[in-house]
Amino acid sequence: MARVKDYMMRSLNSVCYTDSIADTIIYMHKTEMPILPVVDEENTFIGTIYSKNILKNIIPEQYGFINSQRILYDRNQAAENLSEIKSRKVEEYMLTKTKTIVENDNMDKIADIMLNNKESYIFVTNQEGYLRGYISRGDLLYYLLNNSDE
Repeated sequence: MARVKDYMMRSLNSVCYTDSIADTIIYMHKTEMPILPVVDEENTFIGTIYSKNILKNIIPEQYGFINSQRILYDRNQAAENLSEIKSRKVEEYMLTKTKTIVENDNMDKIADIMLNNKESYIFVTNQEGYLRGYISRGDLLYYLLNNSDE
């Protein structure tokens, strides 16, 4: 039986709930990850921070519906709004009801979680709740490919 730990990515970037929004945005940019796991000082998984959640708090119009004629104003307004929140802590913008999976779980569990929750990444913990890595839709596809000839 294939386990999550056999397919997960162990190289993982995370932020602490006490990190600033500015540092988190820089980290998202450097790692090319629009979502990051949030941990405490002991590396216990406590939630996720999405770039989308930050954007929703700084774009003045309803998220996703920026009028193209007002784009310059909106960009300037968004930058101004970001300057007001950039020193705030991740804990103010993170989600804590994030689904995770345990590294010893069966890979068959992944498809249901990803498809039902529309998640591209699921963070993986050990039995004690410490962050161990993540698994992506690409990893799920690789697992399915490996099992397609059986």
